[in-house]
Amino acid sequence: MLCPTRKKSRDAKSSSKEQEAGALAMEALHRQVLPFLLRRLKEDVLQDLPPKIIQDYYCELSPLQVQLYEDFAKSQVKKGLEETVSHIDEENKNEKASKDNPHVFQALQYLRKLCNHPLLVLTANHPEYTKVMDQLHQQHVSIRDIQHAAKLVAL
Repeated sequence: MLCPTRKKSRDAKSSSKEQEAGALAMEALHRQVLPFLLRRLKEDVLQDLPPKIIQDYYCELSPLQVQLYEDFAKSQVKKGLEETVSHIDEENKNEKASKDNPHVFQALQYLRKLCNHPLLVLTANHPEYTKVMDQLHQQHVSIRDIQHAAKLVAL
């Protein structure tokens, strides 16, 4: 989940071990997140809605997104998340890690925003702000450019 450079379990060329590891990681995340998600049924809300169509398009992260993603993965948040996920089945449920580190939802929210556009996470108080802005200034590129959001380029 936290390393875009490794082979992904959804990749057609991935081994069965990688696919199994991906499935296990997804199950662990679902066990932790699903109790907090609100799901409504269509018949409870509105019967006149057309059927929902979901299309998944996979696209690679832009170089700036990869840089920020890897910085995030190397941060203390990663350590806290790994501890939380690895100790989820224990009785204590790792109370110390939950106090010292952001909740898993905050980390997921950060990653979701990063995948939408780096500008959503790259604020003036971000630890990599000055470094990234200097790099962009040297390249004569604005943070608002669409090239930094691979998702928008794909659309």
